[in-house]
Amino acid sequence: MGSFYGNVLVARECAEVVPLLAGATGVGGEALRGYALPAGPAHTVIFQPGPESDAIELAGPLSRLLGAATLSSYVHDSDVLDLRVFVDGEVRHRFDSWPGYFDEGEIDEDGNPIGGSPTEGHEPMGADPEAFLPLAAGPVDQVVLGAVLRGRPLDPDDAEDGRYVFADAQHHDVMEALGLDAHRLSTGYAYLARGYLPEGLLTDELVVFGGVRG
Repeated sequence: MGSFYGNVLVARECAEVVPLLAGATGVGGEALRGYALPAGPAHTVIFQPGPESDAIELAGPLSRLLGAATLSSYVHDSDVLDLRVFVDGEVRHRFDSWPGYFDEGEIDEDGNPIGGSPTEGHEPMGADPEAFLPLAAGPVDQVVLGAVLRGRPLDPDDAEDGRYVFADAQHHDVMEALGLDAHRLSTGYAYLARGYLPEGLLTDELVVFGGVRG
């Protein structure tokens, strides 16, 4: 089984973001709770319990509440990377590493489409580096970011036939190309709650909000 995780990146400092989350509601109208971490010089990543795909629904309202661009990230079974940029509560751009993955068709016993893989002719949708610049931590090499979005790995060891094998590796490289902390951004709530911390992160660095216990 591959990795499943989701999170929301906010282009504001953690110290500014966390107080604004008090009283905010998440997906389903319940009080928002979870973890937050600094993810760049003026960036915060938010993790909440529940289905990892909830990050997609949460990012829009957070962009309006926090007055900043947000990015929802969702990795499904290490096969698919879904990235959506939100501004003022509205989605401004969507990236899909494997369009059609969730369309009806034959699937194997692990729930994966039969007769397909990330390296077999699935061209990504929305591989536009400029669309992600509002979330960047500084100047971005758009040639490098564009290549990563199109599925060309930075590390040859992550490749098969010149393409990413795993969506989480691609997500890591997108975040790295944006100048952000890729280790902190390529994980999810469930992993953190079980003590699987990103490289270099200490438990007491996790900012808890909404009553979640660290």
